[in-house]
Amino acid sequence: MIASIWKIFMLVRRDFLEEFSYRFKIFLELLSTVTYASIFYFVAKIFSGVVPESLSKYGGDYFSFVLIGLAFTGYLNTGLNTFTTTIRNEQMLGTLEYIISTPTPLSLVFTARLVWNFIYNSFTLLLYLAFGIVFLSANYPHVNWAAIPLIMILSLAAFNGLGMISAGFILVYKRGDPINLIFSFASMLLGGVFFPVEVLPGTLKTASSFVPMTYTLRLMRDACIEGAGFRALVPDLAVLSIICAVLVPASFIFFSAALNKAKRDGSLTHY
Repeated sequence: MIASIWKIFMLVRRDFLEEFSYRFKIFLELLSTVTYASIFYFVAKIFSGVVPESLSKYGGDYFSFVLIGLAFTGYLNTGLNTFTTTIRNEQMLGTLEYIISTPTPLSLVFTARLVWNFIYNSFTLLLYLAFGIVFLSANYPHVNWAAIPLIMILSLAAFNGLGMISAGFILVYKRGDPINLIFSFASMLLGGVFFPVEVLPGTLKTASSFVPMTYTLRLMRDACIEGAGFRALVPDLAVLSIICAVLVPASFIFFSAALNKAKRDGSLTHY
């Protein structure tokens, strides 16, 4: 156990040193975060003095609504992208087969990369919220702080499950990952990132109920903007829990099957 924690620490340290050797890249990412938040602040000005019916639940404050979408979408997509990026990088470097043959399990490599990516993206998440609240008048007066950790745990579990299934496709097919593509676009269009799902037409609104991002963002907005209690959050928490209960074990089974197939085919190093 101690040895595994030490390995994770060393891998995270490696990623930290590598990332911060590209300081100009970090500056551009920070600038991008501030720019996106500012763009939607001025878009929100269009709704100044007008309260669309779909936003009335959230006090008619579009910027506070969309800032949560911007901040948490990138953060949660870390789970969706980390596994595929790790597999793809190791394939292209020709090191995937060597890693699998070492005493260090691939799951530990994934865990270390996830830990680092979530640490790094936590700063982006906090920057979005801090910049939006301090400089752009985002307002969250009644936050249900107790609910946020539970929402985050369930959401991260769901997106990590999707990420493992996505990585399984990369192992087998090398390119053309449908899971990442489908759920990235579905989250943006149907998940309520930029607008409430209530404005979607009937068919798309029904489809949004199959997208984990829909529940995450609705829960976050209810908890942060309305200060909703656990009783009001239970229906969406229950659905998100069911999604996790299905996705997490299914993702392990699918990834293990994909890894075994790639080993049998001798295609681990192909890309």
